[in-house]
Amino acid sequence: MARTPLEKFDEPDLGTELIPKERYLSKEYLALEFERMWSKTWLMAGPIADLAEVGDYFTFEIGRESIIVVRSAPDRIDAFHNACQHRGYRVCEAGIGHARTFVCPYHLWAYDLKGELRGVPDREDFPQGLPSGARMPSVRCETWGAWVFVNLDPVAESLADYLGVAGEHLEPYHFDRNYALTADITFEWPCNWKVGVDAFNEVYHVQGIHPELLEISDDVDCPIDLFGRHSRFLFKIGYPSPRWTDTKAQAAGYRDRNAVTKEMASVISAFGLDPADFDGRVDEIRPELIRALRTTGEAADLDFDELDDEQLWMDVHYSFFPNLTFNISPGHFWLFRHRPHPTDPNRMFWDYYNYDRIPRAASPPPRPPHRHAVWGDGQEKELHLALRQDGDAAGPIQAGMHSAGFEGLHLAAQERRIRLFHKVLGDYVGR
Repeated sequence: MARTPLEKFDEPDLGTELIPKERYLSKEYLALEFERMWSKTWLMAGPIADLAEVGDYFTFEIGRESIIVVRSAPDRIDAFHNACQHRGYRVCEAGIGHARTFVCPYHLWAYDLKGELRGVPDREDFPQGLPSGARMPSVRCETWGAWVFVNLDPVAESLADYLGVAGEHLEPYHFDRNYALTADITFEWPCNWKVGVDAFNEVYHVQGIHPELLEISDDVDCPIDLFGRHSRFLFKIGYPSPRWTDTKAQAAGYRDRNAVTKEMASVISAFGLDPADFDGRVDEIRPELIRALRTTGEAADLDFDELDDEQLWMDVHYSFFPNLTFNISPGHFWLFRHRPHPTDPNRMFWDYYNYDRIPRAASPPPRPPHRHAVWGDGQEKELHLALRQDGDAAGPIQAGMHSAGFEGLHLAAQERRIRLFHKVLGDYVGR
């Protein structure tokens, strides 16, 4: 039976160079990213579940590109550029839909579910004949987990080779059968897309903007691993951080660091345990939470069979280059997709997906509608406090990078996932 390895892996030496701020500010660098990186990497386009029936499709937007992904046959998924070969009109509006054929609204050129041109009004009126190939150009697509990935490079390595061991590590979660999508929101953030990636690639900032997490999680003993292009950390939950000292606890109104705080009490109570039983013994909480979650999961027919006990109370946090972040917790996971604005390096799209674990025999709930929001319009208030704090920090980070007094990112060792990200980015784009 496959398992997610939790041991420490060897790491490459990535040096200590300053990361130039121009990578976050320059329109020229943004253009090079599209030319040399986004067009060469595997990108998560959307959930396979959105393609349940033949004719179901969705579009995926990355930069100036729009790609149609469609269930073209019971056992086949196709992808192609969303551009009519007549005058370039986008054949499909952005979103999810169902079609028997794709018909350009402008002049009614029609394409089948594999992108082949099947109908042209007044075709005899084209003395030069129809375009070579007579189809919307294909885009490579493959699947992993619960998602379809696309790659604009026709000769790129396979998706399995691209994901490497990082993809193998997450197979025991069986994303395709154990989870259902329950929230789908795209937020516009006032920052470069890499600020979004960086925000979830280190826990050094927990003591700064997430101080409440110090009461219930360990941001110090947080193992980091680097796997080629990709990386992870294992963020343990269920006892306080070493930074949660007697002094900080007393300042917050508690006896000492071993007192059960309000935050910790809410975690304990959620699993039917009595917080009073652990007062003064917070180091004994985590094993009891693991046992309680295993029992609760079995009673609810949740499939924890391939997960080790330690996984049940940690944020198993993986980053797939260039723009996917997984935050995997016991009963759900967050998936973040960080996308650049087509022309403005100071703006990005942050795609927030919440997936909830469902019982083995249960049917998934109805798919939530996709929503589009601008950060600050109020829709972010439904997110977890830590995510609101991360989103609120994005704008000030981007603004500060424009200062003449700031040269670039000066990274700590515990931020080396960001350093790996920039190493890989530089390998694609150039330095």
